[in-house]
Amino acid sequence: MDKFTCMVALARVVELGSFAEAARRMGVSAPMVTKYIGHLEHELGSRLLNRSTHSLSLTDVGQLYHQRCVQILEDIEEAEAVAGANSAVPRGSLKICVSGAFDLSHVGPVLLEYSARHSDVRLEVTVSNHFVDLVEEGFDVAVRAVDQLRANSILKTVKLATSRLVACASPAYLKKNPQPEIPENLLHHNCLAFTDTAPTVQQWRFERDGRNSMVQALGTLRASSNELLKQAALRGQGVILQPTFNVYEELRAGTLQQVLADYDAGSLGIYLIHPQRRYLATKVRSFIELLDGRWGTNPDADPFWSNG
Repeated sequence: MDKFTCMVALARVVELGSFAEAARRMGVSAPMVTKYIGHLEHELGSRLLNRSTHSLSLTDVGQLYHQRCVQILEDIEEAEAVAGANSAVPRGSLKICVSGAFDLSHVGPVLLEYSARHSDVRLEVTVSNHFVDLVEEGFDVAVRAVDQLRANSILKTVKLATSRLVACASPAYLKKNPQPEIPENLLHHNCLAFTDTAPTVQQWRFERDGRNSMVQALGTLRASSNELLKQAALRGQGVILQPTFNVYEELRAGTLQQVLADYDAGSLGIYLIHPQRRYLATKVRSFIELLDGRWGTNPDADPFWSNG
């Protein structure tokens, strides 16, 4: 039995949630679709679908196999489209992971614009602070804000922008508490720290004239949400260390004021990451093209700056 047809049957059954509808779309009988799925299960030695009278769902093995089937079928469809025309129309599912540290207020408009342009693409967006295995979890592309990336031969990374880290607090907080003149002064302040792992004590690094200072950020709030920390700072609750893409407007408006401005607190790189492939699917390539040059590099005009 043709494995390609069997894979198509599995993809259609999961997509449509019905053996009968999958059979109708494929132009075969429902018992034939059942045979296709049964053949795959026999070949793999594992059940792929949990079936009942009123519902069906993928098993754990089925979820992994289905992800690969969908990717293979989309790659074949893409190859056929490229071979048959100079340009292919983006279609299928585009699975994107966005770093929780990079506020959706920046990425969100790009995602909505892409969706409006390409109605044949179904966007699946996951927001996570944790590094996900793009290949293992079936993601097409990721947008991450990190201080550094580990080298990975199976992933391609493109640096979109760089955002400085700045320490800041509200005027009301600074009125009640002495302005820190050196990083060590922060030990006497309520430092509201970003963390993506609960047990981790956040350390803030500052550099000036070649001298590094490491300060433990001790305070009444730690969170994996930059937005929550910013709101706490705006309420006068403490000092935050934030990427400028999250506090740029507040710094301009004066509702937050930078402290320790003579020190370099580091930066975050904004990266686009996708599995390394010789030929990119049109849906991925068109998303990359939409992001290209999206954020400028002039620190006086926008929250990003670039150091190469």
